[in-house]
Amino acid sequence: MELDKSSFLYWYPKIEGQILTPKSIIVPFLSEYPKRLLGGDDCMLHRLCDAVFGGLQLRGIEFPVFMKTDTYSAKWYWSDTCFIESRETLERNIQNLLAKSQEDDQRPVHALIFREYIHPDTKLCAFNGMPIPKERRYFVRGKDVESYHPYWDEESIEFFNGEPPKNWKELLRELNTDTDRDRWYLECAARSFAELVCDKEDYFSIDFMKGADGKWYLIDCAEGDKSYCPDRFMEDDE
Repeated sequence: MELDKSSFLYWYPKIEGQILTPKSIIVPFLSEYPKRLLGGDDCMLHRLCDAVFGGLQLRGIEFPVFMKTDTYSAKWYWSDTCFIESRETLERNIQNLLAKSQEDDQRPVHALIFREYIHPDTKLCAFNGMPIPKERRYFVRGKDVESYHPYWDEESIEFFNGEPPKNWKELLRELNTDTDRDRWYLECAARSFAELVCDKEDYFSIDFMKGADGKWYLIDCAEGDKSYCPDRFMEDDE
């Protein structure tokens, strides 16, 4: 099987144990699994959830957990898709995520990924209740760090439920402010990723999130030409 380089199955094994990233379990999928799970195969869904729960216990990962396919998380829908608060919502969210993957992403699903939920360093929620973290996107080409920017800018934020907080832009500017130590650490981590994953011609984006514990975690990667980059950054970061 030839993997898309944006797939978790491609890049994660190359960095596991080398760069700080959430603990994860991988549930491999055959090509017919999404269709069966969405088509009402309740027996398969129950077996899958039992296997996931057992795997989480073995890895010492407690609820809540973060779930994605190997390429997509539908995170804007948050508590209905990728954020699983308890075992009781596991079946529903698996089906919702697979449905959104077929609708929005349309790439083959080779696996479901269940990850330790890292509580983010944030005071702001948007979309469907999703916490907006202190998050950065770095771009690497070959072995070199090419650029970086805050992941969230004003134009990328939407509020699905009610009016936004009056001070949300101020909160976002605070989230998008780095210390010298932050920038030093993230550049080192991005270079480490490039050394571990990239061939000479590879171009990747790398997403880092700062947890409430003060640590930066590498949370996602993708081929750079498939990754969003804003035309302009926040005024205070220029």
